[in-house]
Amino acid sequence: MSKLDQQQIDHLSGLMAERWTREFSEIRSLLSELGEERERATLGRREADSSDEALLNTLAEIDEVLVRQNLQDVRDIAAARERIAAGTYGDCIDCGEAIVYERLLAYPTAKRCIGCQREHERRKAAREGRAMP
Repeated sequence: MSKLDQQQIDHLSGLMAERWTREFSEIRSLLSELGEERERATLGRREADSSDEALLNTLAEIDEVLVRQNLQDVRDIAAARERIAAGTYGDCIDCGEAIVYERLLAYPTAKRCIGCQREHERRKAAREGRAMP
């Protein structure tokens, strides 16, 4: 059970609100850049050589990956806000124990305690055929 007091929850909520704003700003910027890159690629297709086109395609792919990451961050913030509303914020979703405040300060959307997160990542790596240190 979480041992967070209301002041800590309010502080962490504020951090997430700031991050929410930054993430949406970044998404808008990336989408704008992505549109501009596609427009340049379309307009310059007649003049660009294959290496220019490959570079533009790579940049577009990178931007798309970054947008997906920003969207996942926004989803994580929304899920953390739901846990706050439900009174379960700060509780590990796997073991139910409290997530230490210092972890939440570093990663306000954390949904697992350190031990359960390590185990989650170990199992995920094993499924993907990767070794964990």
